[in-house]
Amino acid sequence: MASPIYLVAIITPKPGKADKVLELLQTHSEFVKKNEPGTLKYEINVDTKPSGVKEIVVVEIYQDKPAFNSHVSSEEMKVFQKTLLDGDMLDGPMQLKRVKTVGGFSSRM
Repeated sequence: MASPIYLVAIITPKPGKADKVLELLQTHSEFVKKNEPGTLKYEINVDTKPSGVKEIVVVEIYQDKPAFNSHVSSEEMKVFQKTLLDGDMLDGPMQLKRVKTVGGFSSRM
């Protein structure tokens, strides 16, 4: 059985660009939900620092490596990334962390 892939993406928008980046992410996540059945989770979170700077943290789970590869190589992803870069919206590169669950639990919902 293939192992799921867990990824955390950390995005720091430039000042004044957070709302636009969140809007783009929401549109992107709707596409992912509708078109990528191997993407099991695509959750957008925001951490607002005491300084007011917003950091966006996207928690992603992919069914397996083919599902992950399909997501990162999709035309939708290419357009999304190009829009972020061309719009000069990010305060540095996206940080991508591939993580492995080693304990705890995921839900009591």
